[in-house]
Amino acid sequence: MTGEITVRKGRTMMWRRLLRRKFARRRRSALTIMAIPGTDGSVRSISIPLLLVYTGSAVAVAVVTFLVLSYFGMTATVARFYHQQIVKDAHIEKLTKQNAELEHINAANKKQLESFAQRTAELERELARLDALSKEIMGIIKGKKVSSTTTSLASRGDYQRGALPGEERGGVTETAPIAEDGALALETESRLDELARVADGIASDLSSLHRSAISYRDRLDHTPDGWPTRGRVTSSFGRRRHPITGRVQEHEGIDIAAPAGTPIRATADGIVRFSGTQAGYGRLVIIDHGYGFQTVYAHNSRNAVRAGQRVKRGQVIAYVGSTGTSTGPHVHYEVRVSGKPVNPRNYM
Repeated sequence: MTGEITVRKGRTMMWRRLLRRKFARRRRSALTIMAIPGTDGSVRSISIPLLLVYTGSAVAVAVVTFLVLSYFGMTATVARFYHQQIVKDAHIEKLTKQNAELEHINAANKKQLESFAQRTAELERELARLDALSKEIMGIIKGKKVSSTTTSLASRGDYQRGALPGEERGGVTETAPIAEDGALALETESRLDELARVADGIASDLSSLHRSAISYRDRLDHTPDGWPTRGRVTSSFGRRRHPITGRVQEHEGIDIAAPAGTPIRATADGIVRFSGTQAGYGRLVIIDHGYGFQTVYAHNSRNAVRAGQRVKRGQVIAYVGSTGTSTGPHVHYEVRVSGKPVNPRNYM
């Protein structure tokens, strides 16, 4: 065992001596650089230790390697920044384009909303006009006085379906895209069109009804209605014994007794066809009401109208008297339809 340890120590000492000799030789070795002039002169030489040459070469290689790596690192960084800048520019360009599209869409939506607002306002005005027209028709039917400037009944022609007032659908060239709520906009436009069609239908119906109401009111105004004067009926329509001659004959009207001078009023609108004196009737007023109606007011003390004059229902046309064939103050009142006397009671 002791011998083995001695052998190992001897080997270790031998390797150490070999390494010392080798390093010593290297320290003694050097790189000699000689400069030989072209003319006669002394040769110059420079000896650089190999260790220094190796060290310098290693440092130079390290520096070059560092510079190359730094160059490639900087190049990679610049390339990455350039790529990122390109991506950012593309993203900005995309956002700018999207923003322009959104502005275009918003402008189209704003124009469409303005169109809806104008059409809605037009419909509101139309509905207000139809409501006023409906009230006017009711007033006509009830006999209320109607303004001479009647609401126009023509179908609304201010705008076509889907177009603004004063603008035709065919002239619209706007093709801007509709936003995500385009379906709602189309549905709203469809409903506005439907409401406009309904309003036109109602306007057409009311127009016809208005004409009918005017015709109805005109006929009512020209149809005898009511009493010509307040009093007591002393003789009815039909066959009777004449109070003077005693003969039985047709009485073509009714006699209403009233104090002399009591006003006699027209029972319907019309035109005075006769105002004067006739045998038997005394002072007489005949009014033509149109629609085949005439009324006769006889035995008046005085007539208050002249032939050709237009009169209204309730207007004083004469005063109760006893002229002509009469036994006392009264008004003989007749209603004639198409020239034939009818019972005035049916119109009183």
